[in-house]
This record gives sequence, structure tokens and C-alpha cells, in this order.
Amino acid sequence: MKVIKNFLFWFILCNSFLLSINKVRGGSQCDCHAEFTWIKNTFEKNDAGFEYILKEKGQQAYDLHTDEIMKMAKAAKNKADCINLIYKWFKFFRKGHLGIVDLKKETEPVQVVEPDENKIRKHERLTLKEKELNRLIDKESEPSPIGIWESAPYKVGIVPTDSGYTGIVLDAPETPWNKGQVKFKLYKNGENYRATIWMRNFNARENVSVEFIGNNMIHINGMAFFVRKSKSFKDTPLVKSYINYLYSRGPYFEQISDKTVYVRIPSFDMSNKRSIDSVLRVNHEKIIRTPNLIIDLRNNGGGSDDAYSSLIPYLYTNPIRTVGLELLSTELNNAALLALSRDTLYDEKSRKEFKDIYDNLNLNLGKYVRVKENIISIDSMDRILPFPQKVAILINEYCGSTTEQFLLEAKQSAKVKLYGKST
Repeated sequence: MKVIKNFLFWFILCNSFLLSINKVRGGSQCDCHAEFTWIKNTFEKNDAGFEYILKEKGQQAYDLHTDEIMKMAKAAKNKADCINLIYKWFKFFRKGHLGIVDLKKETEPVQVVEPDENKIRKHERLTLKEKELNRLIDKESEPSPIGIWESAPYKVGIVPTDSGYTGIVLDAPETPWNKGQVKFKLYKNGENYRATIWMRNFNARENVSVEFIGNNMIHINGMAFFVRKSKSFKDTPLVKSYINYLYSRGPYFEQISDKTVYVRIPSFDMSNKRSIDSVLRVNHEKIIRTPNLIIDLRNNGGGSDDAYSSLIPYLYTNPIRTVGLELLSTELNNAALLALSRDTLYDEKSRKEFKDIYDNLNLNLGKYVRVKENIISIDSMDRILPFPQKVAILINEYCGSTTEQFLLEAKQSAKVKLYGKST
């Protein structure tokens, strides 16, 4: 059973992370010292990799790092600062697979942390007259950044400046931004562009990569997608397809040609399993009669191993080997298995296996417990489908977690090749 065999336990550290929020002038406050103390103690007791990192880096290095964060936590004034500090502390252990979730439910809306009035007042402005902007837009016969662009709630006018191009706020409802303030700057960097962009709180992010997607979309990496709202320029069918493929919200299928079919899966979240299975089931006959299959997993951050189980038959050629794992048994960690055993997104057999693991873990509190008896699991299937003959899987640097587990299995197939950037 793939769900259990490949179960990757993501300990979302802050299952109980409640920041004390007070409505005060200037933003939300919290007792960051108390919150960080809870995080530290909970992590030390429950994280399966804690002892390993401690041995690798040493107790002294850990104590120095923790003392530094503890001192900073005492001075933190709001929730955002506190969360940033805790992420900094996390990086001592690993780069990812750690999250902070604020589960406190407010009876009243929580005031968003806003920049102070002095910061807003001093922020750079450029006078942008509507007639002048329209004149610049009308003059453009070839695509350029000049124009009106939108990334809700921000609408900006982009105009040429000495350093490149500047995005000036035209409208930003329900934000502290005012018309005429500089939202971002684009500047040449070799053949490409980089950006300085100011966030909602007017803090700057510098040297951010910029991607022009066709003629009518600008991606300021990790920050925003701006779509052209003024006179647009025609995109090629290939660019239109690229935008549809990469930014789709759910799984879908397309017959690209008589020799190639395409399946897009933006997430392996368990809530998407039924949609994934449905898309594959409806198009099963087309897939098994077509020589080439493209599986597009770009930007797929993972989810549950069970969500990809219906893909395996299309790429299977030989027994799939998977390295087993051990779970650290603690009351908090084990509770996650109990929750999975009650999650109706999983079938009855899977829920029973989760419950069996939960029971075994509870008998071995404080120990590392192997999920399966064998260190290496080998899965075989009864048949190899003659079609598809070749399977291309598209990946990029935003793929992670369960998606990488799927790739470890997929790479063992003689049909499969991976294309793109390393995950």
C-alpha cells in the first residue's frame, strides 16, 4: 500500500502555535519569547531529525544559535517579526518541510501590521499623469513593459526611467499604498531583468528575478504576477498554452497530437486525489492508445503519496524499490497518524493501516519505529502497458516533498525521462 510504504511524515511544527494578538495602535503584538520557548521545547521533543543535527553541528553551536534567537524574540514587537525569527531558528536544522500555522481564531478581525506613517510619507513617488501614460501606451507598436498592469489589489502604470522601468501605483484599495508611489523598479541585468519591489509594509526585496511570460504577463519571482490591462499584444498559441499549463489550478488533460497526450497536475494534495483519478479515468483510453505521455509537475509542492498512485500504471516497466523509513514516536507525532486514520479522503484500507501504525507507535513512545518490517519495499504490477511508450515528466525548482517521492519511483521506469530544473 503506497500511502503507508512511502509515508513521508511532515511535522508541521506549530500544530498548536497560538500567537497572543492584541488590538493596539501600530499593529498586532505577541509574546514572542513565550511562543519561541514553546516552539523550541516542542521541536526538541518531537522532531525526528533533531538529535541527528545536534550530533552533526554540536551542542555548543545549537546553544549559541538558540540564545541569539531567544534574545531577539524578547524584543520582537509583532507577529510577523516573531515568525521571521522562528524561521531563522529553523534554518539551523534544514531549509524546508517546516511550517508555522497560527490557529488562533479571532472573534474580531485582526489588524494587519502596517508600516508607520513616516515610512509611508517618505516613500519614493513619481508624478504620473494619465494623459502622459496613455500617450506612451499609444506610441507602443511593439511589446514592452510600458502600460497599465494589475496584480490584485495593485494596479500600476509602468513607465521608462533612466535605470530601466518603474511601476507606479495607480490604485491599491484596502492597502496603505497611495497613488503615485513607486511599487517596483525593473532594471537590465545582462540579457534579462531584475527587480526591486516594495511589499505591502514598504519593506524592499532587492535583486529579484523577473520573467516576461509572453507579451502580457510579468512574473516578479515569488512576489507577484502582473497582467497587462492596457493595450495588449497578441501572444502566440504556444505562449497561451504555456500560461494555461503552468498556472492551472487543478489537474487536466489535453490531447496535443495523435502521438502525444498531456496531463497537468499542479498539486498532489490529498484533496486533489479524486480530481486526479477522475481526469485519468475519463481519458484512460486515449492515454493507453498514444505513444507519448507528458506529465507536467512544475510548481507541484507535494501532498500525499496516495494522490499519485493512479499515475504509476502508465509508467511502470519493472519492480519499484522504495527505501523505508522510521517515525519518532511521541504523543504529538502519533496524533497525526490518528488524524489520518479518521480522514475520509483516504480509503478504508489506508485508514486501517494508519490506525495500525498509530497503535504500534503508542507502544513504543520515545523510540524510532520502522513503518514496514523490510528496509526496502518492492512493488510489482501484473502487466506493463504497451502505451504510452515514452513518458516525459516536467519539473522545476518548486517541486518538493511527495512530488520528489513520485520522481524517485518514476525514474526507475525505462519509459521515463525528466525535463526541467532540479527539484
